[in-house]
Amino acid sequence: MQKNKVFKNFIINALGILFSRVLGLVRDVLLALFLGAGLYSDIFFVAIKMPAFFRRIFAEGAFGQSFLPNFTSAKKKGAFTLAVLVQFCAIVFLFCLLVSFFAEFFTKIFAFGFSVETIAKAAPLVAINFWYLFFIFLVTLLGAILNYEQKFFITSFSSSFFNLCIVLAAFFVDANEPEKNLYYFSYAIVLSGLAQLIWHIIALRNNPVIKAMYLSIKLKKTKVRLKKFYSTFFHGILGSSATQLSTLLDTTIASFLLTGSISYLYYANRVFQLPLALFAIALTQVSFPKILKHLKSGEEKLALNFMQKALEALSFLLILATIIGIIFAYEITALLFERGNFTDKDTKLTALVLISYMLGLLPFGLQKLFSLWLYAKFKQKVAAIIAFKALLISLVFSLACVFLIENAEYKVIGVSLASSVSAFYLLGANIKEFGFTRFLNLIRLKQFFIACVFLLSFALLLLEFKAIMIEHIVYIYEFFKGFV
Repeated sequence: MQKNKVFKNFIINALGILFSRVLGLVRDVLLALFLGAGLYSDIFFVAIKMPAFFRRIFAEGAFGQSFLPNFTSAKKKGAFTLAVLVQFCAIVFLFCLLVSFFAEFFTKIFAFGFSVETIAKAAPLVAINFWYLFFIFLVTLLGAILNYEQKFFITSFSSSFFNLCIVLAAFFVDANEPEKNLYYFSYAIVLSGLAQLIWHIIALRNNPVIKAMYLSIKLKKTKVRLKKFYSTFFHGILGSSATQLSTLLDTTIASFLLTGSISYLYYANRVFQLPLALFAIALTQVSFPKILKHLKSGEEKLALNFMQKALEALSFLLILATIIGIIFAYEITALLFERGNFTDKDTKLTALVLISYMLGLLPFGLQKLFSLWLYAKFKQKVAAIIAFKALLISLVFSLACVFLIENAEYKVIGVSLASSVSAFYLLGANIKEFGFTRFLNLIRLKQFFIACVFLLSFALLLLEFKAIMIEHIVYIYEFFKGFV
């Protein structure tokens, strides 16, 4: 019964992520249509980059890793949640006000190359978009409560509101007024945060934790010590910062390479993130509350048994996705992006970058699973140290490839390959903290052998019938294209 429930939750989570990604594709098409690819699109992407950057570090990163373990161990869950809610609401609200009042200063930080005139145009949009962060903090907290209770439907589908609101805003904009469109899309993003918050509040209106929070206010028992929470939270910030800085450094290094290098990294990473999100992120979000509950109850054997099943399922899915991604890298890139100014040369280089990323899909995904053990054991500091070491490895390897690879066009491949190399370090370091003996005990040789035989056979079959499959796919694509 429990196994079926976990599988059901994983499917719900994965479907929510898939739905959001499909809407994201529609969103990108509409943004390209109404903003183009130039000054206005650059301004908009900088404006949304800031709240996204802090969201990944603070909300989804450090907060998500710290709140649930502390919430699980808290005796008075209502009082604990209320204390965190009040304090973080005040902090994030003041931070949003600070960015609003000094928008030009913060815009310069994220847009070094913008002129004074462009920064002046971008600053008001940064001030508007940054309020999205306030709502997402609240959504993250409420979503953590739902995840603790193994209710994943609300949170998994709520991220679609971001893309949906932009799509709806497109009905009210004019392609001939791109500057005005920036404001429509920006207000739509803030409204998407509000919509996600309302969505969660409705789902939690009768939740016992919310009732306990209200009771704490009524009885005036709101004083809770959050020292342990803040300790894990700040260590979580360091770990999440390392991950985001790695992405930022990749873009910075690519900016010194041939024109188009940043785009190759961006488009390839968009494809790479799909299986990572569908399988690794969806499964780890479902697994985290389960592992926490087992460890809190002193049932480490049950936690390890659950880890074993999650490891087997995730490994199989990620290797399957890696095989498909590597074999069909060129075809996937061409199908998604090769139109307009995106040439066949761009497709070939993007496909090579994608292959480099796909080599790291398995370790990237599995390290997310094993890092859960560290978070559950309140070892956020250890996780942060591992993340920064991986950042250093990625940086050194990227620079080495840039200097050693003679062909200027292929230097960008070294940047993406460095990301995969750091992923192997992340996995190895997390397994070391988890325990090599404990890790080896999770591997069932019979299942491992069967999976290897199947995956090898699958890879050989794909290579053998690749040409025939592509021929049929192209025929179907051309048929529907002509029909439309």
